Amino acid sequence: MNNISVGVWAYGACSDRYVGNGYRTRLPLEQRIERLGNIKGVKGIEITYPNDFDEHSYSEFLPLLIKYDLGISSMGVEIVCDKEWQTGSFTSVDPAVRQKAMDLTKSAMDFAASAGVKVVSLWMGQDGHDYFMQADYLRQWEWLVEGLKSCANHNPDINLGIEYKASEPRLRCIVKSGGVALALAQNTGCKNVGVTMDIGHALNSRENIAETAAIMLSQNRLFHVHLNDNYVIADDDMPVGSVHFLHFLELFFWLKRLNYEGWYCLDLYPYRDDPDEAIRASVKFVHGINCLIDEKFADFDFNANTAIAPGKILMDLFDKMF
Repeated sequence: MNNISVGVWAYGACSDRYVGNGYRTRLPLEQRIERLGNIKGVKGIEITYPNDFDEHSYSEFLPLLIKYDLGISSMGVEIVCDKEWQTGSFTSVDPAVRQKAMDLTKSAMDFAASAGVKVVSLWMGQDGHDYFMQADYLRQWEWLVEGLKSCANHNPDINLGIEYKASEPRLRCIVKSGGVALALAQNTGCKNVGVTMDIGHALNSRENIAETAAIMLSQNRLFHVHLNDNYVIADDDMPVGSVHFLHFLELFFWLKRLNYEGWYCLDLYPYRDDPDEAIRASVKFVHGINCLIDEKFADFDFNANTAIAPGKILMDLFDKMF
């Protein structure tokens, strides 16, 4: 696989609510690019606009990207991690904040177009509510649809990937599941509005990740994938496959079956782990699981298994693998 990228935040301080200063020293972006460039199998980086770099500072980092032959798989838009977004972004009750979210997204799309990046991801973690009777759900939805339509029409050649999540920072996020994200994309009526599927978020939403990905691909709405793992109770961003082995086997089977051609971005947050080792382990897993599928499941036929008892299906699965 030649389309594995890594979010540069893997080399951040990795703070949490208990250790606010993080567990390690935050590396400058130059060093992050250099370290990723030396990890076999990594072909790209993912950044957050405009925090990591923007159209003005891009020239500072372009020589490093060229040196290590790294592309930019996607860029997220920073509309979450600052107190200015505490009332939301696209759905803030303050029209000036809503406008700023749209303007920032359009600027990111312009930069993406100039840098050859196809996907701009929008994680709207501050858009939602915390308490009952706090939000006007219909008005929020209308603001969200209209805001996304405005951005999508700004440049139809750039795909907007909506990254859903059940909660955090808001206790209840508006775009909380794959179904809501798909409905939102379809509501805009714009073909360049789709989904950035974060596997950890999908697991937190108790989804069957392969089923969700397959449905989105069938609708041509799966634009980008974030790979990580967790124990379902929190978005831990652990190395890929460290918990949900069979889930990832089925996910990659369907991504291959339906010809997903986008990037696989490792969205890792290694609090106490060495970032390089967490990335290498994830790259090795992704390559290994795909080789297993090619070797053992290339001729898999669902029709031959529809009448088999559930336990027999699992046993046949293990026979194929081992």
